[in-house]
Amino acid sequence: MGNVIKERSRIAVLTRLAAVLVLIWSVIGIAPAAAHAGPQAAAPWPIIDARCAPITPQGLVGYGCHKLGVYLQEARLDLRYNRPAKTTDKLYTNVRGNYAIAQLQDGKYIIGYSDGTKHAEIRLIEQMQGKAPRIEFDPNTGKVSYQPAKASPIKEGYSEIEPCKKTCDPALKNANVRDKFTYSYRWNGNPGEDEKALRDRTNNRNTGAKQVAVQTLLNETKKSGPILPKTPEELAKGSAVSKAVGKQLGPIRPGGIDFSSVQLRYVTDGGGSTGDTYSFETATTPGQESKDGTVQIYDADEALSTWMTVESSRFWVNLNPSQPDKVIDEYLGRTAVGRVMLDADLELKRAWTRLQDPKTALGLEYWNRMTGLDGACIRQWIVPKTATIREEGNRLYILDAPLEVKAEAFDFTIPGDPNFTCPANPEPSMAVYRDLLLPELNEAVNEAPGFKDLRRVYISRVAAEWYRARMAADGRAAEAGIDSNDVSALEREDDWTPTDVFNQYVKEINATTYELPNGVKVTAGGVDFTQPVKTTKLSDSGFKEQHATLPATVDKSLTAVTKSADEKQAYLGGTDEIPDFVGLNQASTRPGGGGDGGGGGLPVTGASIFTVAAAGVLLVLIGVVALWHTRRIRWVVKK
Repeated sequence: MGNVIKERSRIAVLTRLAAVLVLIWSVIGIAPAAAHAGPQAAAPWPIIDARCAPITPQGLVGYGCHKLGVYLQEARLDLRYNRPAKTTDKLYTNVRGNYAIAQLQDGKYIIGYSDGTKHAEIRLIEQMQGKAPRIEFDPNTGKVSYQPAKASPIKEGYSEIEPCKKTCDPALKNANVRDKFTYSYRWNGNPGEDEKALRDRTNNRNTGAKQVAVQTLLNETKKSGPILPKTPEELAKGSAVSKAVGKQLGPIRPGGIDFSSVQLRYVTDGGGSTGDTYSFETATTPGQESKDGTVQIYDADEALSTWMTVESSRFWVNLNPSQPDKVIDEYLGRTAVGRVMLDADLELKRAWTRLQDPKTALGLEYWNRMTGLDGACIRQWIVPKTATIREEGNRLYILDAPLEVKAEAFDFTIPGDPNFTCPANPEPSMAVYRDLLLPELNEAVNEAPGFKDLRRVYISRVAAEWYRARMAADGRAAEAGIDSNDVSALEREDDWTPTDVFNQYVKEINATTYELPNGVKVTAGGVDFTQPVKTTKLSDSGFKEQHATLPATVDKSLTAVTKSADEKQAYLGGTDEIPDFVGLNQASTRPGGGGDGGGGGLPVTGASIFTVAAAGVLLVLIGVVALWHTRRIRWVVKK
């Protein structure tokens, strides 16, 4: 009997071990899938790994979690590591842009990419229609190549970022292929959702989920397959700008602070390996209710991205009645910064007109001194003055960033008024203008509420120039998208157009008259930020003398809204927390199945989530039976 008991004890040990392993495997295999349980997508797009969430009815899929996603990753790796030397083709160089892929009915795969000129989805449509050369990806070789144009309908498509509602979504619908597309990162907010916050979570240059996942693919895993947050808690991390927003929201918002007037006054450079830190400054308003600054904080950060993305030679706007075709640069005109600059130019013209009103003391003096003079056509425009900064290693304090109005006599015509001519002798009138009106305009652009948005975006320009210089020095500029002009992620989605501003300007020129000699004077000019930012660096002694408490105030502002020593300003900020993404590496480095497509999974795994789940349930049952058997063995031993 002893021999039997001993043998059964060995069997018990082995059986218990097997039972535990089976249960662990079954829980690991099924739990992630169950955690994301939800309705399955209507289209046949199976995931390739049970740890990926099911595809939603809207087409949302984990990065690298289905066949097209993996193929696009393979294409990205080829474009990154087999890039032609010294190429300027943005197919290869615009790493931070959005990429998309589609399988055509003829079995070929094509690639689309954004570059500011076109969105990735638009490029796919043009290739589908045979209007542009194909950018083909071969799943068998993992290579991307240009091929002759040839029309073929799209069978299924995938974009890293959700097709934007202003341009891409309508274009895909017009091409009757929108329902064939999946995507990995949301872009279009639901009703009541903060769209700026959503896009910050998706595409922030340091902490955005899409940017982090792509950098993980290209720089860490270098292998296709699911790339997902290491834990669900990783997605709770966020950008410095989102943390600043959170400090002034809802019931925690301190009173007596105008957060709608925020300006970016402090930044750090993480050097590409860690995130950045920001602190925003705004005015206190004792005794008054605080104003929300959510939009303005995100706008300041968006301006920083715009100044880094668009070439500096394009930083101009121009309201000139004789140049309706030269109002704003094409790339800048699609951004919020472009709108701010052009609206500020119109406000400058309006301010100039208001200052001439003879019902005011200044206006009356102006017209009295203009009596007997010929008048002048005046070009006036806004430019930066020298900014004062303090630089300490990778830290930058922006202490002052004033603007200035420039003016000169200028000869032009007015559309619709063939009889209009500018005075032949403008200088005497220009002297009166410079003496009386120009100082008022300079005060307005630096202090008046009508130029508040311009001041905010310009201070972000000072920070952008600092980042530009550092990234150029250590070779990060290209990877960061500096001068890429890819404004696809910075486009406004409102109905504002530069033409509307120009037409309003011309209308106001012709509508404003005063019952005084010389009538109304016409202005033309713009906002010109094309020149490099001039800065003067405050010395150690000067900084300690003038801003002794500022470093401590800024440091405190990273955890809570903090007032300056004189309580005239308040600061709020935060530090980027970069989420940790990992590659699950379940897909092969050269997935097959490129022939017929058919929307199926990769041959390496291929099983749908429901098959995997069923297998997991079966294993759980086997494990329970095995455990029951071990209990039977122990009972026999005791007997």
